[in-house]
Amino acid sequence: MVRIMSARENILCVGLCCLDIVSLVSHFPKEDTDQRCLEQRWQRGGNAANNSTVLGLLGAKAAFLGTIADSHEKRFLLDDFAKYGVNTEKVVVCKGCECSTSFVILSRASASRTIIHSNKNLPELSVDDFAQVDLTPYQWIHFEGRNVANVAQMIKLVREHNKGLPQGEFITTSVEIEKAKPELEALIPLVDVVFVSKDFAVFKGYSNMAETLEGVKAMAHPGAVVVCPWGEEGASACQGSEVMVCSPAFPPANVVDTLGAGDTFNAATIFALAHGSSLEDSIRFGCRIAGAKVGVIGWEPLRGLLGSGTLLLKKEASLAT
Repeated sequence: MVRIMSARENILCVGLCCLDIVSLVSHFPKEDTDQRCLEQRWQRGGNAANNSTVLGLLGAKAAFLGTIADSHEKRFLLDDFAKYGVNTEKVVVCKGCECSTSFVILSRASASRTIIHSNKNLPELSVDDFAQVDLTPYQWIHFEGRNVANVAQMIKLVREHNKGLPQGEFITTSVEIEKAKPELEALIPLVDVVFVSKDFAVFKGYSNMAETLEGVKAMAHPGAVVVCPWGEEGASACQGSEVMVCSPAFPPANVVDTLGAGDTFNAATIFALAHGSSLEDSIRFGCRIAGAKVGVIGWEPLRGLLGSGTLLLKKEASLAT
C-alpha cells in the first residue's frame, strides 16, 4: 500500500477545467424532437477540476493546475473553485481563447449522463507551464490522462524532483486512464498509482476487474498500485505482487446524478491513501463516497453529507474491523 510519511498535505490535480451546462430531462430525447428540461444549471467540470472539488469537500489542501480561458466564464470558474477551498494560484489564464464547454444531458429515467464536449481554441497545459511550479509543498500530484506527451514530461519532472529528497519526502504521483485511447498506455509505467476505468479495460479486451489488474500491473512499474473501479460491482486494487483487494459498491436508495462519480471515487481513494489508510480501506472509502455522490444532484449537497474527511476515514476503519 502507499503510505505517506511527510507532514505535507497539499494535493495537486493537473488536467482539464471546463464549464458544464447540465440539463436534467425526464428521459433522453429522441433525435429531431423538442422537449423542456426539468432543470438546468452551470457547473464547473473537467476530471481534474472535479477531483479537486471532492478533495476540498473532504478537507484536503487541494490545488488545481490547468488552463482557463480569459473569457466571461473565468470568474464563475474561479469563484466556484474558491467555494470548495481549492487553490488556483497556479492556473494558467489564456488570453484570446474561448472557454472549454461540456453540454451534459442527465436522464431521470435511466440516471445516465450524455456529454458533448467543445474546445475551440483553449490550449492544453504545457511542460513549461508545469516547470514553473514549485513542487515542494505537494505530497501528491494527480494527473488526468490526456495531453499524453506533455503529461509524460511533467511526471518525469516530478521524478527528477524526488531524486533529491529522502524517500519519506517523495511526492506520490497518480494518473487516471479513462478514455479508450491506446496512447494513454504510455503513462502507466511512469506513476506510483494508476486508476484504470472500466471503459479503458473493456477497450483492452479485459472482461472483469481481476483481468484488468493483471494486465495493467504488467505494464506498470514494479510495486505500483493499480486501482480499477467497475461501477455497480464496486472496485478492486493491487500493489505489485500482493493479493488483490476488493470493495463492494455502496449505491444510494435512488441514483439521481452520475456525473462525476468516477472523479469522486478517484479523489476519495487518493485522500484515503494520502492519509495512510490501507489499500483495501481506501478503495472502500472511494466506493462509499462515490455512492453518496450519485445520490445527490451536483456537489453542494455533499458538503453536509461528508463533514470531516478524516473523521469519515476513522469511521470507515472501525467498520472494517
